Amino acid sequence: MPVEEFPQLSKNKLARLLKLKQKKYREAEGKTLAEGINLIEQLFANGIRPLELICSNPDSLMGIIGNKGVPIFITGQNELAKLSDTDTPQSAVAVYSIPQTKLKDRRLVVYLDGIRDPGNLGTIIRTAAAFGLDGIILSPDSCEIWSPKVVRSSLGSVFWMPIQIAGADWLGQQKSLKIGLLMDGDTDLYRLKVDSKKPCCIIIGSESRGISPEVVKLLDQKVYIRINENMESLNASVAAGIAMYELSSRFDIDTKS
Repeated sequence: MPVEEFPQLSKNKLARLLKLKQKKYREAEGKTLAEGINLIEQLFANGIRPLELICSNPDSLMGIIGNKGVPIFITGQNELAKLSDTDTPQSAVAVYSIPQTKLKDRRLVVYLDGIRDPGNLGTIIRTAAAFGLDGIILSPDSCEIWSPKVVRSSLGSVFWMPIQIAGADWLGQQKSLKIGLLMDGDTDLYRLKVDSKKPCCIIIGSESRGISPEVVKLLDQKVYIRINENMESLNASVAAGIAMYELSSRFDIDTKS
């Protein structure tokens, strides 16, 4: 369709969309932003449609959305730059409803204790989805799930990965085997023995302070990842990825489903 057949993004609508860059408005409206054609396409591929699309060139989106009836608004690069959360603004931004996902199965989950970097959180969510984990639990002091950077870093998997927020009290009530990654752990991750018939929770702390003392007290196993002695530590998302891969293979999780 010619650009002229799509409505222009009004100043009032732009102002409302800009509010979604703030956490309080995302929570109030139950909406968030996602930018980039690749991310929008990934979400469409997983059956997640936007409420509306804002772009400078609708032709770049027509092959993705087809005739699915998603409203498209045309605007210039300056307006897209205002909506963008990146240094290099994309040519499309989409508005999505925030889903209410629930943790149903807890065979293998990850508990994130104080992860405050959005890029790390998004990468961990994406990795958990890739390795077929059942869900993610965030401590209350972790960063917000629905910030655009988390959405982008997760490659959209935040929309279908079951995620809930819960503190140490909740964790202490769980009957799952609690395995924490610690620099001074006493068991090598690769030599750890687990019963795949029992639920397991992998616990990852922040890079700056690790797992909090109150959560350390709840651990059944304290494990470490072997690294070169010249390196101090691993990035939190990298360490989480290694642990999730290793344990998901022990649980024989089918990632094709």
